Amino acid sequence: MKQAIFSISGVLGVDRLFAFLNRNRPVVLVFHGVTAEAPGHLCNHEGMHLHLPIFERLMAFVAARYHAVPLASVVDWLEGKGTLPERAVVVTFDDGYRNVLTQAAPVLKHFGIPATLFVATDFVFRGEIMWTDRLVSALTLTREKEISIDVQGDTITLPLRSHADKTAADRQLLAACKALPDAGRAAFVHRVLEKLGVDQSLLSTAWPDHAPLSPDELKQLPEFGIEVGSHTCSHAIATRMSDEQMARELSESKRMIESAVGRACDGFSYPNGSPTDYSAATRARVIEAGYRCAVTTIKTSVAPYQDPFEIPRCTLTHNRITLPEFAAEVSGFPRFLRGVKGRVSGHGGVEAGSWRAHARSDAA
Repeated sequence: MKQAIFSISGVLGVDRLFAFLNRNRPVVLVFHGVTAEAPGHLCNHEGMHLHLPIFERLMAFVAARYHAVPLASVVDWLEGKGTLPERAVVVTFDDGYRNVLTQAAPVLKHFGIPATLFVATDFVFRGEIMWTDRLVSALTLTREKEISIDVQGDTITLPLRSHADKTAADRQLLAACKALPDAGRAAFVHRVLEKLGVDQSLLSTAWPDHAPLSPDELKQLPEFGIEVGSHTCSHAIATRMSDEQMARELSESKRMIESAVGRACDGFSYPNGSPTDYSAATRARVIEAGYRCAVTTIKTSVAPYQDPFEIPRCTLTHNRITLPEFAAEVSGFPRFLRGVKGRVSGHGGVEAGSWRAHARSDAA
């Protein structure tokens, strides 16, 4: 049904209308990786790594219909230090996968699209597999038929007999992890891997596209118009870290990136990035560490009054995305529909994505 609506709206020119109406509100896109492998691998069951032909089509559309600008230009605009072209779009990536350099960067360079990559430095500089990838890689490699594990006092048993079973298990285990403090999350992942009986030295063999950039490869990104920002060291969720850990990861990751690329690391991306994954306290830590902006995964466009430390991004990473859906989302049409639905249901209000909105809500 949704795809049909997007297709019809495209034919009727609705996305072009909303793109015009929202022409002075930039849109920041977020991706994670780009793979040449066709969809279907368990390690990419959420489509976090877009199939290369899909990414090429989306970037061709951005180049034809919008004006791609660096994230820094949006920050300048928010600070009153510069202007933006109408229909401005920013492209960003999170984590630090090698395929951003090998697959995405040539496409971006071909279309003249600048980008920002936010890297988790333990992943890039130490080669430590992302904890999310450790889980799905272990599920891919395990020969166990089920797993029973304690989750916050309750024992759950998850079947692992099929691709569908393992996909469902990965989603449930990820959700459990994200609800835990950082230390508890690390211990939980360790217990899961033990129960799955997978040699941890083999995790990197589960799917080649989980490989990180090397520090030397990181230095090549500016040649493709890609700036580098921080995504913490360990990819821990900001509100699950202690103040001390948060301060350390912000400063250490910034220092490592600046040393590697020889440029200022001004941008920060909150891991996971939903409204519960950062707070006034974590925002303050980001400012204290010397960053100029921070981005979330709140799905809306950037308002002129936007807090530079709570810049929303449109998350469209999945391999089922069609060009009509992408065109509609970037134009703001679905956002309008969600707003109407929220007002009708009584859940409307101040637009998400502004720290001022949260502050007014807290004060109410």
